Amino acid sequence: MGTGTINSLTRHKDALIIKHKTLDKDIKEAYSNHINDIELHRMKKEKLSLKEEIVKLETTIAEREQ
Repeated sequence: MGTGTINSLTRHKDALIIKHKTLDKDIKEAYSNHINDIELHRMKKEKLSLKEEIVKLETTIAEREQ
């Protein structure tokens, strides 16, 4: 596959990593502010979902680079 596709996937992955880090920071703040458990659970699920998508993208990028 072309490098354009790989670059696009890489940019998407990088954007997800930033979102994941921001959410991690928000979760830490939520613990400090004693946010309700339902909201905290939602944030953690979203963070996990982002991590799973990042791993899939990393795998896809690695496969296409070969």
